[in-house]
Amino acid sequence: MTEDQLTLAEQEAHRFLDKLGDLRSRLATDTDMRAYFGIVGFRETAAVKRASMDLSRALVELRR
Repeated sequence: MTEDQLTLAEQEAHRFLDKLGDLRSRLATDTDMRAYFGIVGFRETAAVKRASMDLSRALVELRR
């Protein structure tokens, strides 16, 4: 485990939480999104999934 790996994991965690906040904000205000949330993909859901994958990769590097 290196300091660079820790920094990267922290940055990815913050990015994930930011994207999650964006998604929750839109869900709270957009009734159409709430109606189709489980059926249709949205830009915010894709961003959360990408951030989640990047965070997972950073955490794997910490475990090595």
